[in-house]
Amino acid sequence: MTQVDFYHLTHSDLETAVVVLLKKTIAAGKTALILCPKPAATSLDEALWTYEAESWIPHGVDEAEGIEVAPVWISTDPALNPINAPFLFLVHGQTPPSLEGFERVFNLFDGRSETQTTAARAQWKKWGKNSSLLLGYYAQADDGRWQKNA
Repeated sequence: MTQVDFYHLTHSDLETAVVVLLKKTIAAGKTALILCPKPAATSLDEALWTYEAESWIPHGVDEAEGIEVAPVWISTDPALNPINAPFLFLVHGQTPPSLEGFERVFNLFDGRSETQTTAARAQWKKWGKNSSLLLGYYAQADDGRWQKNA
């Protein structure tokens, strides 16, 4: 069964939330694929290199070199998982052709964007009908921490 968790951003920006969750992913010994549109891929690429001055998260984007060693890969093509990552991060309403083969899906959406919120609601309704998916919903509390609400 695939765990699909929705992360409703209300206080932090996307880059910060992704970095925090990726650090936990890597610490758990997992690899992650991030699906996002081109402008967001550029922003996430930069964030993973520069988020903390003393460290960075090894990764690649689309056709870059390093697929065989990167624990994180950013793809603008929803059909590709070049590192065969078991964890999938979806941003800006991206939807892959299938969630099959993923252990866990992190669907991050900006609650300040009506477009992203509407897309997340549609995904929740669609995926909620799939008995092979276990859905969860996390919202940010006032202090920025994640609180499980469903």
